Amino acid sequence: TEIIETWIDEGGDQRADWLRRILDRKVIHPEEANSAEALKMAVQSDVIIAAMGENVLLCGESRERPTLYLPGRQEEYVESLIATGKPVILIVFGGRAQVISRIADRCAAVIQAWYPGEEGGNAVADILFGNVSPSGKLSVSYPNVEVKEPISYNYSAEPDSRIEWPFGYGLSYSKFEYSDLSVTKSARTDSESIRLSFSIKNTGSFNADEIAQIYISPASVEPGQPYSQNIRPIQLQGFGRMGLRPGQEETMEFELATEQFGYYENSKWNIAPGKYIIKVGASSEDIRLTQEIELTGKTVTKDLRSTYFSKRVK
Repeated sequence: TEIIETWIDEGGDQRADWLRRILDRKVIHPEEANSAEALKMAVQSDVIIAAMGENVLLCGESRERPTLYLPGRQEEYVESLIATGKPVILIVFGGRAQVISRIADRCAAVIQAWYPGEEGGNAVADILFGNVSPSGKLSVSYPNVEVKEPISYNYSAEPDSRIEWPFGYGLSYSKFEYSDLSVTKSARTDSESIRLSFSIKNTGSFNADEIAQIYISPASVEPGQPYSQNIRPIQLQGFGRMGLRPGQEETMEFELATEQFGYYENSKWNIAPGKYIIKVGASSEDIRLTQEIELTGKTVTKDLRSTYFSKRVK
């Protein structure tokens, strides 16, 4: 049975006419798309690379899909590839997270390629052939179920069972060890910034990049200074990439603005006194280092914040 997920409503915004013309465009190629023949070739292969996901017409403004599972009958086809008994590497293209929980664990590997552009094929091939280690980290919480509500890492500091892979997650061909977190122990709410540093060591056997992430969580507040409900239990405040050879260890140093400890309320940005926890890790759920810091003084309010992410200084 053919499954159609693309349709355009008549009338409305005139820009929809542009989409109608786009839908009429086809890539002309003499090769026939034959799923049975492709499956036959897969059976004869040592490794199967399954490129699935959304084309550019299925994701973007003025577009809706009835589901977040792979479009059409793609998941069914991946099931047939898995049934061959050969290792299946699933490459997912698209502009958003798609629910692949029914097949992900049975694939040898999963690459979230997003929309990688003209050189995307070469980039994916370099990763698959081991020419370069993958180093990307997820910029979303990747769901394992469909729910009609937002799922975000900063709604709770506890793991969410509805998430397949957490915000900031990403695998590497190597392994990394974090150590020696050094943070200014206290600062005033009206000061400009604090310094923090930590070390990362490549303990694997592959040249690789690691993207370290800095989060802030509230710990406690001074008497009479209750936290606003707008303060997130965990919030990304900075990140940095470090390329390391096997056995190499380097220090990363950041400048963290006191503004980044604040919250938005009553049309103002507020930096309240209290105790906070600096968290450094490989993802929002893989925290390697923590250190408490205390802000002292009175609550500082600003019409608009000027700093959103920490500044790397080394």
